[in-house]
Amino acid sequence: MTAAEEDTPWLRLARISRSHKENIRLWNGYQKYLLGSFLFDYHSQMENPRFADIADLSDAEIRNIQTRIPDLPIELERHGAIVLTEGLTEIKTPLELDGFYFAFRVVIGNTTFKRSFFLNNAQFAANLEVYNCIFKHRLNATAAIFGPSTEFYECRFIEGASFNFTKIEWSSFSKAIFKMTANFHASIFNGSNTFEDAIFKGKADFSNATVDGRINFDKATFCDGASFDDARPDRSAAPLSFNATEFCKHPPSFFGRKMHENTDWTGVKLPNAGRKTAQCECLQENDKRADDTVQMADKPMDPKVQAAQSRDLLEDDKRAYEQLRIKCGALGKVEDEHMFFRREMELTGRLSPWYTRATYWLYHLVSDYGHSYWRPMAGMVGYGTFGAYFTRFISWPETSCICAWTGSSFCSAPWACLLRIFLPSLGFIGGFPVIFWPIPRL
Repeated sequence: MTAAEEDTPWLRLARISRSHKENIRLWNGYQKYLLGSFLFDYHSQMENPRFADIADLSDAEIRNIQTRIPDLPIELERHGAIVLTEGLTEIKTPLELDGFYFAFRVVIGNTTFKRSFFLNNAQFAANLEVYNCIFKHRLNATAAIFGPSTEFYECRFIEGASFNFTKIEWSSFSKAIFKMTANFHASIFNGSNTFEDAIFKGKADFSNATVDGRINFDKATFCDGASFDDARPDRSAAPLSFNATEFCKHPPSFFGRKMHENTDWTGVKLPNAGRKTAQCECLQENDKRADDTVQMADKPMDPKVQAAQSRDLLEDDKRAYEQLRIKCGALGKVEDEHMFFRREMELTGRLSPWYTRATYWLYHLVSDYGHSYWRPMAGMVGYGTFGAYFTRFISWPETSCICAWTGSSFCSAPWACLLRIFLPSLGFIGGFPVIFWPIPRL
C-alpha cells in the first residue's frame, strides 16, 4: 500500500491485517458498531441474515482499531457516506473487498485503479456511487449484492468487468465504456436499470439474466456480440429498450429468451451484412470519449485482417435474425418483425449460391424485400415513361390504338402510348372486356 493510500482511513481499515479473513471480520464488525447508534436502521438490517451473522467486536478491538487509525470516524451520520478513496486520484495496489459488508452509503469518485478491484460476495445495504473512475485492470463483483441504488457513471472498464450472479435493485451505467467483455451472466435486475449511452467495445453477456424490472439500452453501442440468451427452464419475459441502440458487428442474440411486448426497437441500427469490416464510430482514433493515456482507441487494422466475416458467423447472425423475427411476429409487432426479416433475407442472399444471388438482389432493389411500396410505384412510372417515349418517338410513330369493344381509336398522344407498353392486354371498362391493339394510323 502506497503512502497516499496509508493516509486514507477506510483503505487502512480494509487492509489492517495481512489476513483477508481477519480484514473481513474487523471491517464488518466495525460497520456493525457504527450502525449501533441508529437503532431503527440497526434492527432493520438485523433482518438480513448476512448482517445478523456478523460477530460483534469487543471494546478492546474497537479501541485498537481507532488507535491504529486515528482519522477513522468513530461515528457516522444516519445518512453518512463511506468515501472509500477520499483524497486519492489513483490506487496502485490491488484492492480486495471480497466478502465485505457495507452498512452505509459508499462513494468512490475520480479515481484510477491501476490494479484489480475485487468485490466478490460483497454486500451493500445502502447506495453505491461510483463516478468518473477508470479501472485499468479487472473489476470483479461476482455474486455481489447491491443496495437500493447502484451507479457507475462515466466509468471506464479497460480489462473487463464481471458482475456475474449479482443482485441489483436499481442501477445506472450511463456513459460507461467496457473495452473488454462485460459479464452480467445470471444476474438479477429487480428494478429500473439503465445502460444509456454506454459503449460495449468487447462482448456483452447478459445471458440467463433475470429481469424483474426493466433494462434501458437507449443510445448504447455494441461493437461486438451481445448475448441475451436464456437457457433456464423457468424463463420469463423482460421489457428491454433498444431505442436508437447501435449494433455494429452482430445482431443481439435472443435464443431461448422470451420477448416482452414492451420491448422497444425504435431507431435501432443493425449491422450491414455487406460491410467488409466490423468497425464502428466508437473505435475511431478521434473518439471524443477516448483517452490516449489508457489507450481506449483501437489502432487501424491491417487490410488482411479486415476480411469478410466467416460463413459460420454469418450463419449465426442469420439464425439470430430469424429468432428475433419469430418472437416479434408472435407478439404482433409487424414493423419490428419485417425489420428483422429484411436483415435475414439480406444474409440469406449473401449465403446463397452465386446463381441465385441476383434474385435476392432484385427482391431488395425492387421492393426492399416487400417493405417499400414507393419503389414499385417509382419503377412502374419510370418504366412507363420510358416506354411511352420509346413508342411515341422511336418505335411506332404512325400507329394508334383501337378499342375492340367500342371501335373507337386513340390518338398517338404520350398518355395513349403508355397503353402500348402492355399491348396486347385485356382490361375491363364498365364490366366489359376491352382489348387494345396497335394498328397502323391511316
